[in-house]
Amino acid sequence: MLALKISARQLTATGNEDSPSTMLMVAVANVAQAEQCIKIVNCFSGGKLIDLFNEIDRPDSKKAIVGVLLAIPPKLNGSPHWIAENVYDFARVKLKGRGEVFLDTYAYRLASQAVFRDNAQVDPADILDWRSLYETSNAGGNVDSEFVDYQTWLSIVITRLLNSVNL
Repeated sequence: MLALKISARQLTATGNEDSPSTMLMVAVANVAQAEQCIKIVNCFSGGKLIDLFNEIDRPDSKKAIVGVLLAIPPKLNGSPHWIAENVYDFARVKLKGRGEVFLDTYAYRLASQAVFRDNAQVDPADILDWRSLYETSNAGGNVDSEFVDYQTWLSIVITRLLNSVNL
């Protein structure tokens, strides 16, 4: 049976009630024992996710990323509960700003097709440029039922854990 390795401290919301904070929850497996345990690693920004990608991409690494989820607090998802949703596409984006100012940042396209950046939802009309850095195999509409089942399971488990810790 597959197990998750995660602590309550990892699931505790950062920021205060007036300043909601998204969290990236990255499922990392040991390549030699992938079917035994998945460790959840927190990344509190797109920059930290890039750092994790670089760490795991080393030739001698025994780790592999097997899922990326964005944990969205109630104030940003329109419900009274946290939601953890699978990231289908992680990108470097250029967003419209005020006047001729542009925001160069990271963004996440979720399974629901909603788009977020760190701590904010993004209106797709504001996206001027999208350069994918990580994309799941089903991001383009390909359906692998086993992979979708795994993503759904991981999303449900992380959502329940988040809500049990962040009452």
